[in-house]
Amino acid sequence: MKKYLFLAGIQVMSALGLSAQTTRSNVPLQLLGTRSWIRVDMKDNQPSMSGAKVFWAKTNKKPQTANAVLAEGIKRYYIQQVEPETTYYIWVESATGKSLANGKVYTSKRWQLDNTELDEEQKNPSSRAVPVGMEVYWQDEFNDQLLNRNKWTTNYFSSLNYLNAKSKDEMLHDRLPQPAYTLNGSAINLYVNDTIPKRIFTAGGNQKISSIQTYDWKSNENLLDNSKGGYFEVKVRRNRQGNPKGTNTAFWFDSPGPDIRYYLQEGSEVDGIKGIRPKGQLFEIDVFEYITAQFVIHGHVDQKGVFQRNLATHIAEGYEHVGQWVTHGVLWTPTSIKHYINGDLIKEYTNKNQIYSPNHFLNVFLGAYGSEGGVNMEVDYIRAYNWPLKDGNELPNPDFERKSGLAPWEGAAVIEEGRGEKGSKAVVLAPGQKIEQYVYLDPQQDFKLVYWSKGDKVQVEVDDVAVVTGKLSNLKTLIPDLGKKAGKQELDFVTGKEINPNKKIVRIGFTNVGKGSAFLDNITLKKRSL
Repeated sequence: MKKYLFLAGIQVMSALGLSAQTTRSNVPLQLLGTRSWIRVDMKDNQPSMSGAKVFWAKTNKKPQTANAVLAEGIKRYYIQQVEPETTYYIWVESATGKSLANGKVYTSKRWQLDNTELDEEQKNPSSRAVPVGMEVYWQDEFNDQLLNRNKWTTNYFSSLNYLNAKSKDEMLHDRLPQPAYTLNGSAINLYVNDTIPKRIFTAGGNQKISSIQTYDWKSNENLLDNSKGGYFEVKVRRNRQGNPKGTNTAFWFDSPGPDIRYYLQEGSEVDGIKGIRPKGQLFEIDVFEYITAQFVIHGHVDQKGVFQRNLATHIAEGYEHVGQWVTHGVLWTPTSIKHYINGDLIKEYTNKNQIYSPNHFLNVFLGAYGSEGGVNMEVDYIRAYNWPLKDGNELPNPDFERKSGLAPWEGAAVIEEGRGEKGSKAVVLAPGQKIEQYVYLDPQQDFKLVYWSKGDKVQVEVDDVAVVTGKLSNLKTLIPDLGKKAGKQELDFVTGKEINPNKKIVRIGFTNVGKGSAFLDNITLKKRSL
């Protein structure tokens, strides 16, 4: 996994194109600004904040009186009720008035990868199910004392709630019941009991709900762009007390709003909303919900918007879930869904003629559900991984130098040292062999595919891929005749149409159609404007 530098309080994240929320400060002070709080830390081996005075202001003028005086033993402080997207100046002094540190921070609404969390991944590693070569692009270790509202909203709502008039009205008017949870500096505990939340979520139902999610239906704000899928893992411990009704403890994905067009299937219309989801594509993934940790892919909805049945489901036998720390993972690619428990592959759905995967982002939920008793779920971490990309390239593993070997390319080819451009690694294709990769790309965009090849004839094909059926529609084909020469080749193409903001699934394929071995290296795919 790549290391992210922390230079004088500035996190360097150019590889992901993210703007930093921390800004320059003198060395001892580490600041993190979110839309609802500022975290104040002193770096290791620096003066302790125990008993210190903390000042803050929106101008670079220190107040005459301290805003807070910290108790003995305090190592971290949170400034709350801040204004979002605002610069704050921070000063820390000892009890005697000696300056310890000062700096400034911007309370961005965007989450950022944080060194303290990335370090936690090393101390408390994910399961072996993480695909070799993937890197964290989003995570929450729940190591703060407050919920990071740049990552989560507490306004529970899903596509299945939309057709309930009362729940929809509560969502639109900010009256949704709020979750019960605690944060202890190492995990979040989401729970329901006889006291809180105050009421059943839906009249006539049997569940109180304490849940957090990454998409807010009312504001249509998406806090996690996972539109290119990836591997998602949580480490949880689930419990129930008594014999509660409607017991669920869930890690799941749902189609976003601001209406139910992704829930409804194509050709159907409910309350003036026209469905856009192709029949056979999922609208929901339950990585686990019931205590049995049943995995469910939902997708069949009738013309009136009534859910009918799932697309696929299975239960993993031999795992104990109640009261045990268990890791649950799901790998979502443009053509497949794979399910893991404790690093074990439980079930995979990889039929390229029945693609369940969505081609748009999904809302991620963590929650506890039930009533007349207690239900809770502790979450140690949630982590999202994907293939690293750089310099505008949208094809992972372009040079075959990664630890992943050929992946995420598919095929029977081998990789050899010293056979690529400038003596690097290269893929070797025997006559008739091929490699291919499916990727999510923006629709109706000009792209340029550039690659280095050597050998006889290598055919390159670029195809649009139909959702669900996987049917290929050729966009471009090129068969340069190089003989034994080596060199760069280029192919321009335009991706097909899609519903905004959905992605287009595109297949990039190389086949050796010659009589001798062929070599490929440095395959890049970029928008032609870059």
